[in-house]
Amino acid sequence: MSVEFLKKIRKTERDCEEKIKQTEITKQNAVLEAEKTSILKIRDAEIQAKEEADKVLSGVEGRVEKEFATMNKGFEESQSKLKEKAKKIEKEAIDKVLTEVL
Repeated sequence: MSVEFLKKIRKTERDCEEKIKQTEITKQNAVLEAEKTSILKIRDAEIQAKEEADKVLSGVEGRVEKEFATMNKGFEESQSKLKEKAKKIEKEAIDKVLTEVL
């Protein structure tokens, strides 16, 4: 083999090694970029899911408050009716006692 041929082989090897290094760096950069993109997509999805959950919770909270207000109003009406009945019965009892005594 001639010296020139061996020099060409050695140069080709160095060129190939350099290209392999560049390719590896490019590959690593591509992987890092893909990871960044994936992380950003995941964060966006998390933010969107949280916003949707907040909307649902807000809606549920509003319905619960309305239901509570309705139930509270019904309770107060029932309590008012019971108080009226109690006053009426008390008055009837007082009238009956007075009638018996007099």
